[in-house]
Amino acid sequence: MALLTPTPRFLPVGALTVTMAAALLAGASTPVSAQPAAPSHTTADNVEVIVENAETLDLPSTLSTTSETAEDALSDAVIDDVLAERDTGLSALADQERDVRVDIREAADGAAFGVAIVTAPMGAEEDPDAWLFAAEHEASDWTVGLEGTEEFSSILAESTLLADEERETVATSTDPSDVAPASYVGVGLPFAIGSSMIMTGGPHGEVGQSADFAGGAGQARASRGGYAYSLCDGWTRVIHDNGFSTDYYHLEDYQWLPGNDVGTGHYLGTQGNSLCAGGSTTGAHIHYSLRAYNDPNAAGWFVSLNGRTLGGWTFVQGNQYGGYAYRDGVGTIYPGGSMYNYGF
Repeated sequence: MALLTPTPRFLPVGALTVTMAAALLAGASTPVSAQPAAPSHTTADNVEVIVENAETLDLPSTLSTTSETAEDALSDAVIDDVLAERDTGLSALADQERDVRVDIREAADGAAFGVAIVTAPMGAEEDPDAWLFAAEHEASDWTVGLEGTEEFSSILAESTLLADEERETVATSTDPSDVAPASYVGVGLPFAIGSSMIMTGGPHGEVGQSADFAGGAGQARASRGGYAYSLCDGWTRVIHDNGFSTDYYHLEDYQWLPGNDVGTGHYLGTQGNSLCAGGSTTGAHIHYSLRAYNDPNAAGWFVSLNGRTLGGWTFVQGNQYGGYAYRDGVGTIYPGGSMYNYGF
């Protein structure tokens, strides 16, 4: 309702009656002003939206007042989930020189699939984060599930997205309600079984989830079979069928894999210095990381290598890039030592 102009204290009674009548008439005929729409996340300087195969995407139209396009509406919902998962805001990420990237890759029958990335500051020894996402559209809103949540698995399983076997396997393998905790990892190292590379960096990262390898043939290969997703040009994730996934970063001579079913030893790229999601390198290498889906409170996040056996070696965490790995009857490998991949 329109606000009334304050009445002078000593206005005559007749004038007051006319003034009030005019105000009521004006209020009855003047529409209530709509509240200004909150700006879309996609207008932020540190947000990038990528739409692959835009001509074939079947995104539902939106009645949202906060987004100009269907892509914006979906991206806003994905970014909301990413910010909640990281317990942060876009301005805080901007202060850290981190960007949010939403890559919409497939959409059909009211559902969508893609990749969400929070980049690392360029030149910093920090890790980027990334998730596959699945989303479903109901009424005028998107519901989003990030990889490693029950919502992701449920939305994906009930959709027509991806090929049938891929959809079923990925939904099941990443569902924390279905994946049993396991101490046995069942993956090898990020190069060919029966070959060796130098462990240039022991367990490191926020929780000690990564190790670095260089030398040898210099080729990154899947440490176990699964569905391989290129997150950006130089970063691949392979989702295995045992409740774990492995990441391979800094790759060059890169093979783009949009969900291919790959076997153990499949070629992914070569050791390199790619920084498609930020971070830093001091030389060409494979940044190899482990993720798990068996903890509902931390599903889909990196997990420590400490005490876990990969490629026949049990890793022990020390200082960042320190620590070591040992194999009974063979010995102990420290950073700078050659490590043989025994497989799993």
